[in-house]
Amino acid sequence: MINYYDILLIGGVFTSFLTSILLFKSGGSQKHANRLLGVVIFGWGWYVFLYLLIVTGWLAYIPGIYRIGSPVYYLIPACNYLYTRSVLLDETRFRKYDWLHFLPATLHAMELLPYYLSGPQEKQMVANAIAGNFSLAYQRGDGLIPAFWHFQLRWILGVIYLIFQWRLLYQILQKDNLKEFRTVTNWLITFAVFCTVVYAGLGSMSVFAWLNLESGKSPLDSGRSIPRLMQVAGFMALSIYLFFKPEILYGVPRGTGKLAPLDIEPEMTKKPDSETALVMEDTQQVDKSPDREIPFNPELIESYAEQVGKYIIDEEAFRQPGYTINELAKALKMPIHHLSYILNHYYKQRFTDFINSYRVDYLKKRLDNGDWRSFSLEGLARDAGFSSRSTFFAAFKKKTGITPSTYVQQNEMVNFDR
Repeated sequence: MINYYDILLIGGVFTSFLTSILLFKSGGSQKHANRLLGVVIFGWGWYVFLYLLIVTGWLAYIPGIYRIGSPVYYLIPACNYLYTRSVLLDETRFRKYDWLHFLPATLHAMELLPYYLSGPQEKQMVANAIAGNFSLAYQRGDGLIPAFWHFQLRWILGVIYLIFQWRLLYQILQKDNLKEFRTVTNWLITFAVFCTVVYAGLGSMSVFAWLNLESGKSPLDSGRSIPRLMQVAGFMALSIYLFFKPEILYGVPRGTGKLAPLDIEPEMTKKPDSETALVMEDTQQVDKSPDREIPFNPELIESYAEQVGKYIIDEEAFRQPGYTINELAKALKMPIHHLSYILNHYYKQRFTDFINSYRVDYLKKRLDNGDWRSFSLEGLARDAGFSSRSTFFAAFKKKTGITPSTYVQQNEMVNFDR
């Protein structure tokens, strides 16, 4: 019989499957991390989906799916930890020995091969038996190891990985200055809390079964119990949270020491002069936090820096008035958190200074070519992407140390002397 609790489960399963699909389809630099998270959310969604089929008796109508997702349950703890590690350390691929994390799931899949290869009649008999007495799902085994002990192994493995997950979070947050990525770090803490709630529910349910092993009682006798509710609430909150905080999927770019700028545009990497009040109000301060000294992904930083410089020059994006960091990030298909990090820590500039510097270089070339004789300075400034005369004069003086008019006069004198 379906009640409001089961309707809540159906909504949670739908939300988790939709979220996992979006995570699997997401691209960009965080594709690796997002897919790990997708495995976690899909795994819990499938767990609740199968549970719903069992307690309602619907499993008898689709017997073929029983045990299909069992190996995935062993992937969840490892993916929880690997996801946290990949986001904190900006990893884009597995490490050499990460395959060992997936060994339990692989062994369990091999153990269930005889059941997977069995005929539809045998699977139907199993499904009918469980639909009639859903406690059999906890007691019946279709592999070498009884199902009861798989339930115990899964929550114990989950707690072990959870300890390492919290330990990694604590170490990184204590050692590293991640204030500019507070949204991401807060999410990782929230994610760890969600995992803790889920495994607290799973663990208490499994311990109950362990203590009542001889009595024949099963935690599924009270299928809609508080421990089960804790698991459901944890995974549902995880899925819903992602819909309201999509920015957390961008990750934390890593850096160590001072990165020397690439030879993209020499004038772009000069230390800026004193800023005028107008430009100061229009920008944000460069992050002054100390450089990080933990593992990072230098190839990603170098790649991003090259992409930024090449795109700005080749496409002359700076000539668009009011060009924003969001538009540049979208054009590059780069997370805005990473782009902001590149500008602040690699180029040592704010976005407005960065883009205006290209505009000034473009203007200087046109002035050197004598275009000021045919166009007004304001007209040239607009063509370069400046939206106002005051911003143009402030940016030009900041970059060159002199006003545009003085620059024209000096340039004219040089040409006259020739």
